[in-house]
Amino acid sequence: MIQFTLEEIITQDGLMHQGLLHIPEKPNGKVLLWIHGLTGTFYSNVQKMNLFAEELAKSGTAFAAFHTRGHDYITCTHKLDPMKPKGWVYETIGAGVEHFPDCVKDIDAALSFLAAKGLPKVILAGNSTGANKACYYAGSVDDPRVTGVVLSGPMSDRYSATDEETNKKHRAVMEQKIKEGKGDELLTGFDFFPLTPKRWMSLLGAGSEEDVFNYHDTEGALVTFGRIKVPLLVVFGGSDEHADRPVSEIQKAFDAHATSTSYKSIVVPDADHGFTGKEDIFVREVTAWAASMYRS
Repeated sequence: MIQFTLEEIITQDGLMHQGLLHIPEKPNGKVLLWIHGLTGTFYSNVQKMNLFAEELAKSGTAFAAFHTRGHDYITCTHKLDPMKPKGWVYETIGAGVEHFPDCVKDIDAALSFLAAKGLPKVILAGNSTGANKACYYAGSVDDPRVTGVVLSGPMSDRYSATDEETNKKHRAVMEQKIKEGKGDELLTGFDFFPLTPKRWMSLLGAGSEEDVFNYHDTEGALVTFGRIKVPLLVVFGGSDEHADRPVSEIQKAFDAHATSTSYKSIVVPDADHGFTGKEDIFVREVTAWAASMYRS
């Protein structure tokens, strides 16, 4: 039976994120770091976490997953403050108020923690917005600790948003709010979770730093993705509900822009965005790729 330990990482700006870690009996110094999606948590899919740990352990690879500052809708965490009696203060975080580029701080903290645990070789694996974050980090930061990347369900939030006319109206509201200095005002009714105008623009605005999966833009498509040079696996659900066009077309766009020296893309037939009911197939594909990548 797989046994996890509960762990905590601290980011360079003092945020304290909880997570889990499984180190096999005979560790090989390698680890797969799972990055959860929009409003998710490190424990969002217990079955998937257990399957990853079990399969990875067969080759001696560890498994880890931590919260990011985008977990849940709106929540809070502890932030270090040595001037306070407890040594920390409460900090409001969550998907609705997240500043996307700060995901670099979350990932860096996890990488540093894992290296200190004797796990210096890390595969970044993210689903949905977690894939955006893994792509953004690997394509923007030259970090030798990252030895591979898995992008799971890399759908564009902008393309899969509500109809174009509604999206245009929402954008006008957000731009006006920001112009009025209300970019941090929490709003409801513009997505499935409450979010600020700044967060809306990051998530659904063209050209934002978060907009790394702009696979059907006529210019500047998948630039950040194209900068990833380490071994790279992209996994699509064949029936992803967030795909605005046939998944095969999206896959071809990624294939055309990949520059990694070791690249592979696959489609899990009939799988939805989170691979619901197909977790075992998804995990086996990812872990088999990871094992072959480390053998090469």
